[in-house]
Amino acid sequence: MARLVGEAIAAKRVGLPLATFRNWVALGRLPRPLPDCGMFDMKAIDAALDRLSGLGGPSNALDAWRGGRSNAG
Repeated sequence: MARLVGEAIAAKRVGLPLATFRNWVALGRLPRPLPDCGMFDMKAIDAALDRLSGLGGPSNALDAWRGGRSNAG
């Protein structure tokens, strides 16, 4: 399976109608296509879906650091 895919294939792989997929991208729930090629990175989409589902950890090192500081209290 290819990692970089077009919009219609990305929507199909995650099981969303194309209009819903486009809406979620516009709202920032799912990542935008990569610059210069217009293709979607399925790993980035999977990570975004994990976060939306509560399966993912912090989205980046800054979020992890912030989480650790709030618990240090």
